[in-house]
Amino acid sequence: MKKSLVAVSVIVVLGAAWTGTSWYTGKMLEQNMGDTVAEANSQIQAHYPHAGIKLVYQDYQRGIFSSTVRFVAQPDGNSPDNVLQPGDEIAFLETLDHGPFPAAQLKKFNLIPSAASVHTELQNTPAVKDLFDMTQGKSPVTAETRVGYSGDTASVINIQPIDFQKNNSRLQFSGATVNLDADKDLKKVKIDTKADSLAFTSPNQWGQLEKITLAGLNLTSDTHQSQSQLYIGGGNLNADNIGIDIDNKDVAQVAGFKLNSQFDEEGQNLKGELNYSLDSLKIQGADFGSGKLTIKLDRLDEQALKQFTDTYHQQAMDLLQKSQQLDPQIYQQQATALLLSNLPILLKGNPSINIDPLSWKNSKGESTFNLKLDLKDPTVATSQAQTEDQLISQLVSNVDAKLNIPIDMATELTTQTAKVEGYTGDDAEKLAKQQVQGLAAMGQMFKLTTLQDNAITSSFHYSDNQVDLNGQKMTLQQFAGLFGVFGGPAIPAQQAPAQPETQAAPVQPDAPVPPTVVPAQPTK
Repeated sequence: MKKSLVAVSVIVVLGAAWTGTSWYTGKMLEQNMGDTVAEANSQIQAHYPHAGIKLVYQDYQRGIFSSTVRFVAQPDGNSPDNVLQPGDEIAFLETLDHGPFPAAQLKKFNLIPSAASVHTELQNTPAVKDLFDMTQGKSPVTAETRVGYSGDTASVINIQPIDFQKNNSRLQFSGATVNLDADKDLKKVKIDTKADSLAFTSPNQWGQLEKITLAGLNLTSDTHQSQSQLYIGGGNLNADNIGIDIDNKDVAQVAGFKLNSQFDEEGQNLKGELNYSLDSLKIQGADFGSGKLTIKLDRLDEQALKQFTDTYHQQAMDLLQKSQQLDPQIYQQQATALLLSNLPILLKGNPSINIDPLSWKNSKGESTFNLKLDLKDPTVATSQAQTEDQLISQLVSNVDAKLNIPIDMATELTTQTAKVEGYTGDDAEKLAKQQVQGLAAMGQMFKLTTLQDNAITSSFHYSDNQVDLNGQKMTLQQFAGLFGVFGGPAIPAQQAPAQPETQAAPVQPDAPVPPTVVPAQPTK
């Protein structure tokens, strides 16, 4: 009997303590709600100043063990380019289970003390009605978030599957799971996203049904804010397969696409690396091989990058708002001009770009291209450039480039291309050999490439207005004269490139004319 009384007493005491702590943490959450919303609005204003959106909270109702609140994104009326129209709102309904042991976390056997556990759903408002139509009335997005006493959060976000068809277009999405961890000030963020499949089908310009499919998608990132409040760190994007088919006929398949990035601080600069790779590319069933690309960036001035990011993003958003009133071609021209006009900002730290390597590999070998480009800040030049070559001298400090294309590898790649264009068997191989031999001969004729160890090779070096092309030294103006660009003088006859010692046999008059490599036009 005494033991039972003791047990009951313990339970009552623990229950009272839990009730009191839950009430207290609920009250603290209510007190901090304004600060949370203010911080969210500060982030919106910092990253999307022209969006014209503000976040408010409404209908907060606090209980002992749980509370409810409604967070609403609405137009703030202070921007001419509001994303939302007057009266529109995007609302999230949240249920907060109070700590220290939120009921939602206990159901998952998570016994880590927490300030709260939050369940979030998107509310069906007119602004997002189309999304609810795609998910048959279910909330397109739901989230479960654990809030620590430090303010750190750990969320599991679920995106609903979609199978939506309108006219001849169809969107099929398997749904996705997003794991998102963030500290109180959003200075450290980790994301892990997985989705099984995404497919989009729509008519192309010839009326054929074109379907693009992605399978096995995974996105991860682990980032933190730099001293300039730029997010740096590492990330990965993987897709097991990317497919394109037209009228249920296989056109292209990419297997094993991977993108990896890593950026870090070094003093006032940033340095980073981007790695792209794909395991295989097949076009109409023909194996075209695999490829990879590594890009290394160094001496990116942080403040200059921040200025470029803010300026370009603001101008790009302004242009996007006007896109519906512009002809697509004019919009593209203005977008390109906008990017080019802002690029010089990035040259402040004398950055360097290193491609090491760009490669393509098939069953017959591997072709590689390497490039090291050192740039200069033109604003430190003592005089203004008067000609194009002077401008290049002010922008470029050093260039080193090397190219290596094995003949057998190029022949195999060109053979597969010819087969896709309709050539068969020996005809495809003969045509490929003629094209590759013609390319090699032309490169040697103009001394752009050499033929060594059964490979087309080339080396290029530029520094201090001097060019070294495959051992042939000349000024930048003389090099430009080879191609007749920016008024470069033609190379004198005595310096004209000599005919190569090893020259491929010319194509005979009765040989088939190599076709221009363009996408095959479908039959209407």
